[in-house]
Amino acid sequence: MEDDEKPAAAATGSEVAAGAVAVDACLVAAAMAGASLLAWWAVAFHPSNSRLWMVPVGLVLACTPAIVYLALSFSHSPRLQPPSTVSTDHKGSHAAGQPPPPLSMVVIDK
Repeated sequence: MEDDEKPAAAATGSEVAAGAVAVDACLVAAAMAGASLLAWWAVAFHPSNSRLWMVPVGLVLACTPAIVYLALSFSHSPRLQPPSTVSTDHKGSHAAGQPPPPLSMVVIDK
């Protein structure tokens, strides 16, 4: 590493909060897209039972965000951690007793 290169700084509290909001917005957008796809199929194509591919795609889009949100809600680690406690090394090696970083931090760091 050269002298003029600086390592990436740890995320601040506002960046973590902004990342969490971005992850939540993506989950809500995916769920709404799935629900809209199912509603469109029900109104336009259900009577003729055509375009059946829309049903499983809509169900996956509508249900996956709810499962991800529940998994994040019931995880043992708190969803937002102060940046000083989040490890920047995401290779699987965490300090003893320190939980892995939350999903929003992993999404931001990558």
